[in-house]
Amino acid sequence: MRLPLSPLMSSATPASPDVIVIGSGIGGLCCASLAARYGLSVTLLESHSIPGGCAHSFDRNGFTFDSGPSLWAGLSRPSVNPLRQVLDAVGESDSIDWVTYDGWGMVIPEGDFFFKTGDAASWEATLAKFGGERAIKEWQQLIDYADPVIRASGATPPAVLRSDPFVLLPLLRVAGGLLQAGPHARYLNGPFSLLMEAAGLPTDGPIASKSFVAAWLDYLAFALSGLDAKGTLGAAVAYTLGDLYKPGATLDYPVGGSGAVIEALVRGLSKHGGTLRTSAHVEEIVIEDGRACGVRLKSGEVLRANKGVVSNADVWRTTAMLPPAYRPTPRPGGGGALNSKLSMTPSFMHLHLGIRADPPLPEGVGIHYSVLLDSFEDIEADRNMVIISIPTLLDPALAPENCHVVHAYYAANEPYDDWEGLSRSSDEYKQLKAERAEPMWRALEKIIPDVRERVVTELVASPLTHERFLRRTRGSYGPPLFHGSETIPYAGTPVPGLLHCGDSTFPGIGVPSAAASGMNAANTLASPWQQIELMNELDEKGCLTP
Repeated sequence: MRLPLSPLMSSATPASPDVIVIGSGIGGLCCASLAARYGLSVTLLESHSIPGGCAHSFDRNGFTFDSGPSLWAGLSRPSVNPLRQVLDAVGESDSIDWVTYDGWGMVIPEGDFFFKTGDAASWEATLAKFGGERAIKEWQQLIDYADPVIRASGATPPAVLRSDPFVLLPLLRVAGGLLQAGPHARYLNGPFSLLMEAAGLPTDGPIASKSFVAAWLDYLAFALSGLDAKGTLGAAVAYTLGDLYKPGATLDYPVGGSGAVIEALVRGLSKHGGTLRTSAHVEEIVIEDGRACGVRLKSGEVLRANKGVVSNADVWRTTAMLPPAYRPTPRPGGGGALNSKLSMTPSFMHLHLGIRADPPLPEGVGIHYSVLLDSFEDIEADRNMVIISIPTLLDPALAPENCHVVHAYYAANEPYDDWEGLSRSSDEYKQLKAERAEPMWRALEKIIPDVRERVVTELVASPLTHERFLRRTRGSYGPPLFHGSETIPYAGTPVPGLLHCGDSTFPGIGVPSAAASGMNAANTLASPWQQIELMNELDEKGCLTP
């Protein structure tokens, strides 16, 4: 059951809170709840009627659907996952019930296999089957070269981040980790492809000749960020390798769906005195005497903040909310804070299904699959990879009795251009949705051959759905972290009193990155001494460093 309008989402807003946060996605919720934990008075404003942004859950006809992420890891136990660190910090890590499982199915043109986490023998058999001796050799080369980078990836935890000169103080708290990470900085802070190249794995050349190991690493990067290894932060992929291949490693799923994580963050905000307002659409960031000091809502209501404003909206919407005189000059091909000319990744499509469980699903069907329809080597091809989740195999309460929830989606590989300008009520729009959803149905039929005959509830979400309900510009997943000379910034902006978090800030796209950006913004609002005290507490809980 999703959050009702309650004291947690009161329409009453404290007069002049210290901080106003725009947007209750993972980044905004992590920022708001952690800032409240630091003792600041916080008001979080959400345009939608449901908190959670791309990670919210919603109910239809007795089925509970996840709107976005379906693969979670490093959350059922203390870890350096930044979302786990925020949940620990606000006292909500134990309020979520996690079900663990040990891998997911891969369906690629060359055949099927099950990726079993933490099982070296199973992985070696997969390498031998799909890549032969070359794959086994390349994998060993990679691991030998990457091992110190994997260990260094957790040596400077997200909790150390802040976007002002005081960052030197919390950095001293992890000086040992910095020394460990220092020699590997270019691999941690650059694209993961740099490490692949250093280990002798080819990252250029014809797609068709890409090795199985290189294709697998591109796939893992894409699963994290919607971009291949050339576009994904090296530290994120290195940490993921260490986490997935660690003996006995498991994956997590929250009982109640992704909405359970959102509810925990909202509770963390509330218990520390913060307020969440839904259906509160921000039209403008108010600036007086050169400083961000509040917001103006669509209703005309003006809310003021004593300390500052944090935007969890994407870079393009955040820039549009600024008065024209304060919008930074766009720099095509360049980087920097609030650059409205940053490149955009493609969008999403989702197929949300409620299906009958009778007759029983085929034997061996699991919770999670990645289906590559056309090419395992060209991971970024349009509508190539379909992610499938059947969460009711772990949490039956998400569906009515004798039913299952099925979620299939294209992750950041659905172009927006063909949808632009369409009326959501038009026959053309409905026809395009059916046409574009067809590959998702084909992917599902590889797992549940009679899935179409089982359907009792069907919802198709398009890039226009992302644009409307999630306020995503052109439905985009966000700006790529590495794109030519472009760079994306930390939380600071050129406007005094305005901070930014979410996918348009470092470390980029995806749930862990968004959570880390929220920590960064909240830490910047707090004093370095408060931040160091929190780091000490996280260290005692075993989740500051691996």
